Parts: sequence; structure tokens; C-alpha cells
Amino acid sequence: MIIIHIKAMSRYEQFPIHLVSVVRNEEQYLPGLVDSILSQEERPYKWTIVDDGSTDDTPSIIDALERDYDWVRRVRAPDRGYNDRGHANSTALRSGFETALQNSQVEAIGVLDADITFNELTMSQIYDAFLNNDNLGIYGGEIVELRGDQWVPPVTLPEDFVRGACKLYRRKCYDDIGGILTRRGWDSIDNLKAAMHGWDVKRDAALLIRHHRPVGTTDGFVKDQWKVGRDAHYIGSDPLLVLARGMRKMVKTKPYFLGGMIFLSAYFKNRFFSTEQYPDPQLLQFVQKRHREILLQGFYKW
Repeated sequence: MIIIHIKAMSRYEQFPIHLVSVVRNEEQYLPGLVDSILSQEERPYKWTIVDDGSTDDTPSIIDALERDYDWVRRVRAPDRGYNDRGHANSTALRSGFETALQNSQVEAIGVLDADITFNELTMSQIYDAFLNNDNLGIYGGEIVELRGDQWVPPVTLPEDFVRGACKLYRRKCYDDIGGILTRRGWDSIDNLKAAMHGWDVKRDAALLIRHHRPVGTTDGFVKDQWKVGRDAHYIGSDPLLVLARGMRKMVKTKPYFLGGMIFLSAYFKNRFFSTEQYPDPQLLQFVQKRHREILLQGFYKW
């Protein structure tokens, strides 16, 4: 009697997810992300790490990983001589996504920042989310930071806002939104565009992503809050909702008062003196409608 053993298809073969990380001088944090990926009960299909001009020990960490795992690939970018969390970073990420999507088998792509860690069931939860909902376009976890002895979300966000530190896109959704923008604020606009195209956007509160470098520490607090206010104008945020957001920052974000004032100053300066906004009237109208709905709910969630 001949017995034929049929190997069950793994989920990374059933629904291939190609992850991309853009890193620059991340020798302190990258090993934590590597450990998180390698400990997964179900691995991703591929993982591309874009070395964005590192001058520390980051390249050797990636090289060792690439030697040991055939599904990990390093891409080298030239050293521009400075760190850029805006245009250059998102340009490198978009390039990594486009390379991943050249493989027609890939069903979803995702970004992982170097300074995050997560438990061993994270990829399993990601596969579950996409395979159980064909209309899920963008998916991600709840980003938490250490405050005292507790891991808590650093900011209050709507349930359909997925932050860019850990974010996954179904291929068809990514195509529909035209990819990500190569500017700061890309991870706000893509959520809105996906929703406008009818896709489900979900931030899963049960999927905890530990963020080890607090929001705003890369650029500095003042510069970061100014950019957030400027970006609120760029995407066409409703002024009343911006006021609510600014007041919330004054009482919830340390140092108290300062963050909210900087945020509001940046927004209204750009509102009155800058004509630069996202060049899509349909999206700007969608944002206004979305913000009015939030205001009518009687509480602030943006």
C-alpha cells in the first residue's frame, strides 16, 4: 500500500504577507523587532529591511539575519547624512512596497518600525483578520508605550485610525488608494482614502504593539507638535474638531498646555497663511464629513 502524505499549506503560502521595515541607525532597537519576528508561531512570507544609510552596527544585524533566513532580504539605500522621518523615510518605504508587489503572489504588504516589539501570536492574529474579512483593507494593532509601570496608548484615536508603526494593507486596497504618499502624514491620509473607497480600516485593540521610542522623541516635542498641527491643515481637518483636539492635548499631553498651544498655532497659521493642502477635493470633502460625524457624536475621538 502506498501512503501519500500531503503537507498542509501554511498560511504564509495561503495568504502571502510581505513586511517592509525602513531602518537607520537602529542598533539599539532592531534586535527586539528581530526577536519578535523570529518568535512568531506563523511567520510572514517575506521581510525586506531597507537600510536607509545606517552608520552604526545596524547593517551587520541585518546581514546576519539575511544569511540565516532565506525569506529575509536587505536593501541598501545611500547615506544622506541625516535622519528624515518624513519624505525620505516614506519614499524608502514606498519603494520597498513597490518591490514587494512585483511578486504577483503577495496578497498584503505591511510596515514595521524598528522600535516595536510584540508577542508570538501577532502574525496569527494578522492572518485571522485578513482571512476572515475580505473587505479589510488596512489593519494594525494598538500602539502602546511605557508610562511608569504600565503599557498604555500614548494618544486617543478613532477605531479606524491605524498608525504607521505597524500597519498592513491588502494588495487591492493599496492599489485603490494609489500607494502611500512620500511625505509626513502619509499614515493619516491612507486611512482616509481607504475608507473613502469603501474598505474597512481597523485598529485592533487586542493586538498590542509595544513602542519603545515615545512619540515625538525623534524630532523633539515642539517640532513634532508643530508638524502634527500643520498636517491637520493639510488633510482638511474641521476647525472645531481641531480646537477640541488642541484642548485635549493641553490637559492630556505633558508638558501640559504647551503641546496643545503649539498644535493649534501650527494649524491656524497654515489655515490662514498657507494654501498647501492635499490636492484631492473629494478626499477633503470626505474628511469634513467624517469630522462632522465625530462632532455630532458629542465626544472627541480624533
